[in-house]
Amino acid sequence: MRYIYIFFFSLSVFSQNVIVEVDTNYLRIGEQFNLKLKVYGLDKDKIVWPDSSFFSKGLEVIDHFPASLHAKGDTYSYKNYRFTSFDTGTFYIDSVLVTSMLNDSLFSNTLQINFLSTPIDTTNQFFDIKPPKKIPFLVTELLIYAPYLLLFIFIILCLFLLNKYLKSKTTIDKPILEPSIPIDLYFLNKIIELEKNNYLDAKKYKDFYTELSEIFRGYLELRFQIPALESSTHELKGLLHNLKISENWLNPFFRNNDIVKFAKGIPSDDDSRLFLNNVRDFIKKFGVSDMDVLCEDQTINNS
Repeated sequence: MRYIYIFFFSLSVFSQNVIVEVDTNYLRIGEQFNLKLKVYGLDKDKIVWPDSSFFSKGLEVIDHFPASLHAKGDTYSYKNYRFTSFDTGTFYIDSVLVTSMLNDSLFSNTLQINFLSTPIDTTNQFFDIKPPKKIPFLVTELLIYAPYLLLFIFIILCLFLLNKYLKSKTTIDKPILEPSIPIDLYFLNKIIELEKNNYLDAKKYKDFYTELSEIFRGYLELRFQIPALESSTHELKGLLHNLKISENWLNPFFRNNDIVKFAKGIPSDDDSRLFLNNVRDFIKKFGVSDMDVLCEDQTINNS
């Protein structure tokens, strides 16, 4: 019985083995090589794997990888390391101690790695740098770019015609106010027509303020020769300020116009009728321009 125990114990010891392998023994400076540490007869989870610093005497450690199990053919556990060197010479990898959680101690084999210097090629001669060669210019080379040039000219022409068309369309669509009667009477009649529409009774506040604003702005444009119809509220206030026209009702009137225009609220009917009377009184106050008076006098004299 004792001989059988000794036999199996010896078989167990000899079945445990550690081998170090590398993919090459000869490298140039800076090249990398892989080192594989293989352990037979022990579970990879029970092996205390040596740190990469045990191999790196004179070598640079690049990386190391998790332990794995090789189950095809011979079964063994292994762990890969990667090294390099930036010095020439021969490097020796000494026997590495591998232990297990079962207190087994195994030693690996030794290896020799050679890093060779890169020989300088002295067979090739060095020559002076040649100056840039002058290539003659050929007019025919411009023909390659002719389609692109024509396309560019076509696009510019289209943009020019489109811009001209839009400007002419804007000029045609722009309403031109040229009343045949004095402007004060013309716009006072517009106010009478606005009252007849009964927008306030029908709760059509937007229509009411839109027409009232056009009447007021149209009168300002013809009476004072300012672009009142095209100006924003802020711009129109600036134009009136330059004309030294200051009325207490103007700011509330402009504000109510914007409120109705952007659907932010509904003004009262009393305020709306008050603004209509304010516009009427304003037209009566400033009347017609000096140019209109001159034209009217000339008409009377001719008759």
